[in-house]
Amino acid sequence: MPPLRVDASTLDRDQFKVVEEADECLVIPRKDKFAWRDDELHLRSLVLDRDGYVRSAGFPKFFNLGERPALDRALAAAMARGAVEFPEKLDGSLIVADRVLGAPRLRSRGLRTLGEFEPEVQGLIAAAYPQLLAFLRDDPLLDAHSLLFEFVSPARTIVLRPEREALFLLGYVDKGRVAPAWDAPTLDRVSAATGVPVAPLHPLPADLEGALAQVRAWKGREGVVARFLDEDGAPRLIKIKAADYLRLHAYRTRLAGARALKIAWLLDLEDEHMLLPSLARYGLDWEAAEFARADVAPYLVRRRAATARFEAFAAQLGPWAGARDKREKRAYVDRVRAMLASTDAFGDEWWFTVAMRYFDADADDARLVVDAAVLGEAPTTLRAWRKDVDAEIRAILTAPVRDEDG
Repeated sequence: MPPLRVDASTLDRDQFKVVEEADECLVIPRKDKFAWRDDELHLRSLVLDRDGYVRSAGFPKFFNLGERPALDRALAAAMARGAVEFPEKLDGSLIVADRVLGAPRLRSRGLRTLGEFEPEVQGLIAAAYPQLLAFLRDDPLLDAHSLLFEFVSPARTIVLRPEREALFLLGYVDKGRVAPAWDAPTLDRVSAATGVPVAPLHPLPADLEGALAQVRAWKGREGVVARFLDEDGAPRLIKIKAADYLRLHAYRTRLAGARALKIAWLLDLEDEHMLLPSLARYGLDWEAAEFARADVAPYLVRRRAATARFEAFAAQLGPWAGARDKREKRAYVDRVRAMLASTDAFGDEWWFTVAMRYFDADADDARLVVDAAVLGEAPTTLRAWRKDVDAEIRAILTAPVRDEDG
């Protein structure tokens, strides 16, 4: 079957990102795409040639148990037939391998290339799987299929930290239908030829409730992918996550990046050792604090340094501000401008705003401008946040968490 042809000009650019470069076209969903029609599932990660034919295909979009009742019923029916396999869902990054114009090529799910993964993945292949590139170059399977691997690394921890770098073989995708396949003899042949192990299969109870109970009780694993052919022979994939993983995933999503810094500011943390007792008041535990710590610790270093600079700045402003009589403001402004021009210690433009808030409001409002600069937010945003600190923190901790496709 020839590769599927996709007319990229017909795709909804509000829902799909279409990137054209080097005579190819990358099609991926936008980050805010939540609703998927059945006729869009194949558009999860495609690279097309200049004529729109699929050159590389990741897994089509698939869902968690509970997201689509019809798929859940199909899984239950397949379980009753004893026709479901449960490979482990590994907590890493998808790598798509192809042969393009006679040469092997690897990419991440969201790019035409490996991007920032290039040094690590190529280094790992050279050290642990030296036969892989020759297989991609020569084997007939790559004539019409993309091979899919999961890359795990302690340096690329998503939620669970693996012991070492590794690739795992997940399956392959037919470029004619953009349909996944996992024929065991084929996977075993690929694994034997490349040295890349197949993602481990887990024997689970034959009844769906028993299988769910076992997976959801796991610790230290993400979960499984239930894979099966439905009654019409169509391949189906459904994600089943461990409850502990979902908890940790929520921590990572809510307590990382800008959200972690916002919480640290709202809690007025001065030292990272205050993080755990402060979060404990909201019912969170050590693991939650650990997810936040990676972002909070360097932020607190920056905040302490900025606060020390502010104290030194304010010490000079105090005598100039005097009684903050508006008639004296022009002289105050001239002194501030002259001082800022004479030193590099307060080179950022926002230090003038700090000085004006110090005169027009008070030291607390001036310090707010410093905090806003450290956080990369507007002072008006911080003023809104502190109107109800407790509500702001609880809104972060209870925010909906989008399942990240893996």
